Amino acid sequence: MRKQNMQRLPLRARSALAGSTWLCCSTVTCALEITAGDYEPLPVGMSALLVYAQHAESSDFYSQGHKVSDDFRLKTDVGLLRYIHSFTPGNNTVIEPQFILPYGHLKGGGDASSLGQTTDTGDLIIGAPVKWTLDTANKDVFSLAPYVYMPTGSYENDDALNLGENRWRLLLQAAYIHHFNANWAVDTAADVSWFSHNDDYGTASSTLKQKARYEYQAYLRYNLSPKTHFAVGGGHIDGGENRVAGLNQNDQMSTTYIRLSATHMLAPSIQVQAVLGRDLEVEEGFKEKLRLNLRLAKLF
Repeated sequence: MRKQNMQRLPLRARSALAGSTWLCCSTVTCALEITAGDYEPLPVGMSALLVYAQHAESSDFYSQGHKVSDDFRLKTDVGLLRYIHSFTPGNNTVIEPQFILPYGHLKGGGDASSLGQTTDTGDLIIGAPVKWTLDTANKDVFSLAPYVYMPTGSYENDDALNLGENRWRLLLQAAYIHHFNANWAVDTAADVSWFSHNDDYGTASSTLKQKARYEYQAYLRYNLSPKTHFAVGGGHIDGGENRVAGLNQNDQMSTTYIRLSATHMLAPSIQVQAVLGRDLEVEEGFKEKLRLNLRLAKLF
């Protein structure tokens, strides 16, 4: 990884950089955002193969609510491969075991040039959402979804940017879809993550511990037609304070973001989706000024 002199960084940014190492990898691997319609059950017996392309750019860096640099740039380009299969154990219940494999490129720039760049695979994610179609007027949906992040991704303790986290993670997500009628729905989700320790963190191979991390999301969805829907909404991330070598980092996250999405069925078995967004408020770490997520899904 390319190293550069950090003396031109603002003092607060230099002092925060030790914590930013983890924040960089978490930008890619920690979020498990939903998009509107994700928790609609797949037909029983159907499979889906999805390919994602995600691009994000950040330039502002925050520490404890204060902007410490407006040129602390991070660019992320990440692809995800996801496979889902649906089966039913009984009436009105669907289970969708799946895996997600990330591969990406991270690059620091400006005041963050010293972070260098990396290209490699992220941690394998396996999950099994359970979805219940409820006996409501418009068939609302409730789901509980456990996901396990396995420490299979690339990780070097000497590198500031990593796609792997070198630890296990359990994420439990609950989701509810309320259908107002055939055209309008609201998709909501909340999740909590628990982390094992990373015993090889940083150049000193310190022990990294992290408190539980929480995320809340809500989207208003409009079905223009059976083939096309649009949505607007966002989410909030909280918690996740780190402790390195027994020292609290005082880096609890508090991030609010907005998303706009459009989804369209090109054919009965092919779906495309585009999501545009940015961060509205950040307490700790990089503030995304632009995010574009593209998704192609094949149903079979």
